[in-house]
Amino acid sequence: LAAINSFKVDARPTVVNRASLLATTSANVTGDPRADAVRQAFLHGWNGYVTYAFGHDELLPVSKEPSDSRNGWGATIFDALDTMLIMGLDDAYAKAMSHVEKVNFQVSNENSKTFETTIRYLGGLLAANDLRPDPILRKQALALVEHAIMPAFDTADGIPAAYVNVNTGKAVPGNSLDLAEFGSVQMEMTRLSQVTGVSKYMDIANEVVTRVQNIQAYPPGLYAIQWTDKPFKPDPSGIITISGGGDSYYEYLLKNYLLLGSTDDSLLSSWKTFVDSMETYLQQEDEFHSFTYLADMESGKLISQSGELVCFVPGNIIYGAKLLENKEYADFAKKLMDSCYQIWEGTETHIAPEAFNWIPKGASLDGYTEDQISQDKERGFYFSPREASYDLRPETVESLFYFYRITGDKSYQDKAWKIFQAIEKYCRTPVGYSSLINVDIANPGWSDFQESFLFAETFKYLFLIFSDTSTISLNEWVFNTEAHPFKLPSSLNIQI
Repeated sequence: LAAINSFKVDARPTVVNRASLLATTSANVTGDPRADAVRQAFLHGWNGYVTYAFGHDELLPVSKEPSDSRNGWGATIFDALDTMLIMGLDDAYAKAMSHVEKVNFQVSNENSKTFETTIRYLGGLLAANDLRPDPILRKQALALVEHAIMPAFDTADGIPAAYVNVNTGKAVPGNSLDLAEFGSVQMEMTRLSQVTGVSKYMDIANEVVTRVQNIQAYPPGLYAIQWTDKPFKPDPSGIITISGGGDSYYEYLLKNYLLLGSTDDSLLSSWKTFVDSMETYLQQEDEFHSFTYLADMESGKLISQSGELVCFVPGNIIYGAKLLENKEYADFAKKLMDSCYQIWEGTETHIAPEAFNWIPKGASLDGYTEDQISQDKERGFYFSPREASYDLRPETVESLFYFYRITGDKSYQDKAWKIFQAIEKYCRTPVGYSSLINVDIANPGWSDFQESFLFAETFKYLFLIFSDTSTISLNEWVFNTEAHPFKLPSSLNIQI
């Protein structure tokens, strides 16, 4: 409660010096014209959304039609709020706020997905409020939580339901339990308690992680992504992965530890166990290039598959390595960072696929065709065409951001710039940015969807990589899994 009380709105308004926080319209403020290029890309996507889909969740940037995949409350607007403030886009922010204050979170044609609503909507509201305190943001954050998130916890065992019917205010029964979903609402609920001084939000969310921590796992600290509810435990036949379904649970162990003022040592201990087990049980080198990947595991056996979602891990590990001054962790993170970036370098478009495979070191080559082996020798991995799409994801850029901010090595800026150029070349449409169908052919094809996290994550991390390092310093801020920054209770010594 002491941590909460120190964050009460009236006692400690988070008023941030704009000179140190915001890189404004002039490229001279950032000192790097690449930041302004990213800012212009953000505006291109935003203006298309405003023209053809304002108030809806997403823009279909090829057909120029709106889409509502996140309850129709305007997910792109909420996800973009803090990025607009960071980029100094005050006119766009004012228009966005004109929508935010009118949204009724008690009405939707679809059930609210607890995890997505928390990280996108609540995360966006809280981050914007940390950057520019506003009673409208706090009022809407509380309305959202009470109507769309807290009802999810009204279950027999207190483990949040995957969906809530906001029209009735009731949890939807019978949904499967997903580790990353029930284990990735903690940062947002912690921050809401800190801002409001009401402890119930953080208490009910953090108790879920305590329940997970009390369950022994093998490998230690790694869990199957699917869980049963009676009893509450991981499915013994389930797959262990650091990709979708598991990813942000592990990410939040370290980050919520920091957001809580480094007061819950069990979170840090669990994070260290997670990293140690990844290094011991999941890392796997490829046959021809000795790149290091994180494999999935099923029934104790490794599956040589991974994807772009896993590429948040290098940034998360280097973050913790700096905090703990742990060279072994830093070396492990570097190997994973190099491998993630190499995936982008290895495709026809220089854009990473959603998922990929590799030939593991020492494996028999009898099961591989000559074409697969020759591709692997040339590119460093065997590409899986069944998941050759690109959904405008930010994970490799996110890790490059952490590596640049923590090491000061400008080669990470150069890599991020190459990624941005590839996105500009292949994803940009006349009115926005589209996901791609197949990144491993010269004409990858647009799949006609502009994810809201393009504005929350991909453009934000790219902009920050090229901005002055005092802009959203890792010493003062911590990001949720949707890249929404929350103000830390005390300063750290993380970045240069």
